[in-house]
Amino acid sequence: MVICDIKKANFKETLKDLLKISSPSGKERVMTEHIKGIVSPYAEEVFYDNYGNLIVKVGGKGKKLMLCAHVDELGYWVKSITDDGFINVTKIGIPDKCIEAREVMVNGHIPGVVGTKAAHLQTPEERTKLVNPREIFIDIGVSSKAEAEALGVKIGSYASPVYNYMEMTNPDLICCRALDDRAGCAVLIELLKGINKADLAVELYLVFTLQEEVGLRGATAAASFLEPQQMIAIDTVPCADTPGMNWKRDLPVQLGHGVACSLSEGGGPMNFINPVMEEKIFRLTDKYEIPIQPISVCGFSCSTDALGSTIHGKGIAGATLTIPRRYSHSPVELMNVNDAMCMLELLTRFVTEE
Repeated sequence: MVICDIKKANFKETLKDLLKISSPSGKERVMTEHIKGIVSPYAEEVFYDNYGNLIVKVGGKGKKLMLCAHVDELGYWVKSITDDGFINVTKIGIPDKCIEAREVMVNGHIPGVVGTKAAHLQTPEERTKLVNPREIFIDIGVSSKAEAEALGVKIGSYASPVYNYMEMTNPDLICCRALDDRAGCAVLIELLKGINKADLAVELYLVFTLQEEVGLRGATAAASFLEPQQMIAIDTVPCADTPGMNWKRDLPVQLGHGVACSLSEGGGPMNFINPVMEEKIFRLTDKYEIPIQPISVCGFSCSTDALGSTIHGKGIAGATLTIPRRYSHSPVELMNVNDAMCMLELLTRFVTEE
């Protein structure tokens, strides 16, 4: 498969634009409003469902197909403010190992840091223990609760790790927080910009879903609202091609080897790809020589919007396509842009061919 440098550059610019926005679970409206402004000129209709998912009607005729990518990221919610201005927070999905001594943005624009006890003052036991999630606090550099509140901080405010976009010496490799799932959102935006509606073989809807990270909730609501015949969850997936992992045995996914397709997923309830969707996906990848990595992630705590939506109502023919990324759910997620380009090419073929 030949990758177009212009498409790659456009994707990177769209992705960087999305990554600058703080949008943890439950506080996604700033992101969906931003995306709404981007997609409106290219869409037949753009609207919100009752749950708050952003739905983009692209057009076309045939089976109703929903492509969805979630807009929420991991972060923090403010639960209280101390008299001397420190912010007590609850974490949303962030692993305990990735909490302390991190730069954050509160309410998307107030700089702060997740505090940590000075190493010199820690006991030997404390130096080897993870922070108690109930003791997480953010320091925004004020000295009173009134100062914090004057900046707009209140119970229910939010925070997320800072924008930290970085390209490696190989510029195809991108590192940043929240690649899960801003990368998927960027793919859908670039698909919309590049598609010719006259070529569509389906009635196409793009859905930017809420609260995937806390229970796959948005996609379930969107599926109920739209009642599509088919859906594809567009997301990222951990890859095990790093030291300490047995990737050939446990999770054969590598950076730079193409889009991944989950044949099965879920660490508790399991979800399996619909055979009609599977046949079409692999027929197209064979026909157009699109690199693809088939995977099974059953047994891992790894599931996508497909798990929540395909069993709704009368049932939906579902599939999951993902972009491999290292260091998942950390502030330094790492992906290869070429894998996203493989996904974009496959989706373009999927929506324009029977």
